[in-house]
Amino acid sequence: MEKEELKITEAQEPVFNEARYKKHFVLSFSLFFFFAATYFIAAIVTTRELKTIAAINILGLPLALYLGMIVLIVGVAVTRLYLMKISKGGG
Repeated sequence: MEKEELKITEAQEPVFNEARYKKHFVLSFSLFFFFAATYFIAAIVTTRELKTIAAINILGLPLALYLGMIVLIVGVAVTRLYLMKISKGGG
């Protein structure tokens, strides 16, 4: 296996790309708000005042359990989507 040698011709200064920054900013905060909305809906439904709604049985399990699982799944999906988009953009 041949090893490639890295050749440094000139020192490059970092370049700030404003369009790319805005794109990543919008992506980051839209994913954050989507996760936050999911989390807070689940948290509000599981409060003492809404315990009757949280106790609704769906297939033998309470709604609160399903909401907790949805928050977990959304968290993993948002993280995976963010990492895929950032790595694709050279982020």
